[in-house]
Amino acid sequence: MADYPSDDRQRALAERLLLGALRDQDMARIAFGDGARGRFVASVSRDLAQSLDESATQAAVARCTLARDDSWCIVDIIDLDGEVHRLPIAHPNPSKQAVAQEFADHWLSRPGIAQLLATDADGASPSTVNGIGEPGFGRILPVPLAVRGSVLGAITFVTRENDPPFSAEERALASDIAHLCALALDNARLYREAQLLRDLADVANRAKSTFLSSMTHELMTPLNAIGGYVTLMEMGLRGPVTAEQRVDLARIRQNQAHLLTLISEVLAHARGEGKPGGLEYRFGEVAVEAMLREVVSMLQAAVDERHLTLTWVTAPDDEVVWADAVRTRQILLNLVMNAIKYGRQHDGTITLEAVPARAAIAIHVTDDGEGIPEEKLEEIFDPFVQLPKGMSDRRGGVGLGLAISRDLARAMNGDLTVSSVFGHGARFTLELPRARRPRTSRA
Repeated sequence: MADYPSDDRQRALAERLLLGALRDQDMARIAFGDGARGRFVASVSRDLAQSLDESATQAAVARCTLARDDSWCIVDIIDLDGEVHRLPIAHPNPSKQAVAQEFADHWLSRPGIAQLLATDADGASPSTVNGIGEPGFGRILPVPLAVRGSVLGAITFVTRENDPPFSAEERALASDIAHLCALALDNARLYREAQLLRDLADVANRAKSTFLSSMTHELMTPLNAIGGYVTLMEMGLRGPVTAEQRVDLARIRQNQAHLLTLISEVLAHARGEGKPGGLEYRFGEVAVEAMLREVVSMLQAAVDERHLTLTWVTAPDDEVVWADAVRTRQILLNLVMNAIKYGRQHDGTITLEAVPARAAIAIHVTDDGEGIPEEKLEEIFDPFVQLPKGMSDRRGGVGLGLAISRDLARAMNGDLTVSSVFGHGARFTLELPRARRPRTSRA
């Protein structure tokens, strides 16, 4: 399977783009204080900073000139494969565009960068370069496009016929412009690479989601068949069933249901990809007290099996949240199942409590197990993250329950948080907005 780009690689690209942009800003700021040369460099910097699109950036580089009338440039770029290509000419005088392009096409036709930069750096006349001369054009000044220790190409400034040699100030200006162009080209390349990496990551995520979705469906089919045959055996349709066999069948059903739950979590994550906005929600009034009673009833058998005590603090009957009842039940079941797995075994206590606030109701699920180390408090909400082995007597799971539960809570305009002192249990808090009810009129 191909290797796909990591988040660290994309983060590094973003940092390089940001640093390049800051350098551009600093150079433009300094340039404003250096008189005419500074103002000219600042205008070039603004033009180059208009876009991160590679084609637009190359077009802006090709428009660069020196502070001389009718000066223009020839830009040679080294591609990623090492080949050199020349950008289309952009002469500032439209009437000279065609002849400038023709001159560039014949002048050292597509030279190597080393050969180009070996050209007379004193600004010789084109007639001294390989014996090529062209009426209407004067001197040339090639400057490397170098950034971060790499040469991206060269920019060659061309002046009018009979123009004087380049001054030291013009050479410094040409160097400044070449540096700005190199930064702009490098940033545009990084931006294109970042886009490509993002596209590859999207393709990889879609492939992963498709695979997980297909895998979970394939697993659910035989598991459902197992449940069906267990039911037939429990009904005695295959012959008499002893008490011991019924215990075994109950264990088969329990484990089958557990596997279905794990697979459903994987499927929900694959469909939502951490974005529950893609799931369907049916909002309405959810009575908190009734919801707590339902969750306790559903999990009482699992609590009794582990010899735990599950209690809840009775909430007022009129406490109602505005949420999806199915998603709310799913979150609370996940939280209580985690408390059963990670709480103190055989004599531990799990407590459910609803605490009303002005705009929301907080439902606490508290256990008295080993708790969670401080550095793991946020990490446990990441997909496929679990407590290290040996930290508690854990039972199964794929590390998706808390990740999905927090996403569901936030999609319902609430939140799921945790607090814990390691060694003294943990408390998970589901907070959901209260349902708005009409005020009763006074007589």
